Amino acid sequence: GVIAWAARNGDVQQPVAYNHKVHLDAGMDCAACHTGAREGTHAGIPTTDKCAMCHRVDRPYPKTPDDLARYLRAGEEIPWTQLHRTRRHVFFSHQRHVTFGGIDCAECHGDVKQKTEPFTRAVFPARQAGMNQCVACHRKERVTTDCTACHR
Repeated sequence: GVIAWAARNGDVQQPVAYNHKVHLDAGMDCAACHTGAREGTHAGIPTTDKCAMCHRVDRPYPKTPDDLARYLRAGEEIPWTQLHRTRRHVFFSHQRHVTFGGIDCAECHGDVKQKTEPFTRAVFPARQAGMNQCVACHRKERVTTDCTACHR
């Protein structure tokens, strides 16, 4: 299973109380907000413009929470704290894993479909424990375990 680990300074508080479950239950796909989650190397953190595609402060539906409305009115980017990232010397491609490998987001990010609060800590294990999990999956799926495939 996925092992949780706290951010370096403990849990962080995100600026908007984002509810993944509500959005996924409404039929949205992770890639609708996380640009690159299927076709890119990196999955982006949603921009205020992405939220504004559906949420408008002048419309009652869908309801726009006050914390989000503040950023929309000000035209400011939401200052999310990025928690899921690889180390600089590690190459990871979302496209290779999600699209070509068919790996569900939950394998690395936990049960996002049930997540009603924003991420306050990374879900994938850090350092050696994370690499061990990657290698175990690569062995199970019978894909490369050559160190230079990921370590650059």
